[in-house]
Amino acid sequence: MIVGLSASAQMIWLMTIVTFLGAVVAVMLVFWFFSEREQILAALRKPEEQRLEARIPARVGLELSGPDEPLIYETAFTENVSSHGARVVTKRRWSPNDSVLVKLPQECLSSRARITYCQPLKGDEFAMGLQFSLVVYDPPSFFTSDRKST
Repeated sequence: MIVGLSASAQMIWLMTIVTFLGAVVAVMLVFWFFSEREQILAALRKPEEQRLEARIPARVGLELSGPDEPLIYETAFTENVSSHGARVVTKRRWSPNDSVLVKLPQECLSSRARITYCQPLKGDEFAMGLQFSLVVYDPPSFFTSDRKST
């Protein structure tokens, strides 16, 4: 150890050095966590909160209605879409985890979707996430503006 110091003084120096090095390591870990926080949070998300595929920006008109309440009806537009989901801007607040029937105006069949979130936007609008249990639409051909209307 250090020559000329008593055993208690050497122990104090050793504890000081260990404490200092521990603080340096802790500060480095904090900086690392902050620099990697998005990837860490994405890894910690529940599997049902993670997207299955990328969204495609598209504005498509939809008809929304409550599955058990046909009187609740609204025409809304998507912001982005995928084969398993969509982000829709609506005028009314919908409840997360409820079901909603989604119909494209030019199609006959409705599809059931789960509401994953409903967040207030500016004014009287809400952003609503829809999750389809099955692949309902092929976004590259169905949700693009290249689609011919019938």
